[in-house]
Amino acid sequence: MYDLEAELQKQIDLYLKNISERVTKLMTDAIQQSIYDEYSPTTYKRTYTFLNSVNAHINPDGNIFVYVDINEGTQYYSVVDGSSQYMNISNYLEGGHSDSTGINNEYHNYGARNYLEKAEELIHNEFKELNIEIIK
Repeated sequence: MYDLEAELQKQIDLYLKNISERVTKLMTDAIQQSIYDEYSPTTYKRTYTFLNSVNAHINPDGNIFVYVDINEGTQYYSVVDGSSQYMNISNYLEGGHSDSTGINNEYHNYGARNYLEKAEELIHNEFKELNIEIIK
């Protein structure tokens, strides 16, 4: 016997998976455009860890969460004092960062890249029907 409910759920799951993959790609595009395309470093080599750490999770209720999965093992260190910055990197990239040294370069005075707003824009342009919420 044909199980309509099971078939509908399979189609819904496939739809959510496809949307999730596309939204993840749009988030990656936003990071590329807002952060990596903004400047080329001269004193260090990029690892692209932040760009390659975009993941998505689909909740049982159908909500899709797209996020950058930066954890303690991620190698983000301050060039100023050598401290680990993995807990701050997303906030620094989104909103900028300035320290108290008064030195005005990319390590001491880093302008906001607003990659989350760019992601929201790209996603909304493609999926006008989605309800998008930025959680910082």
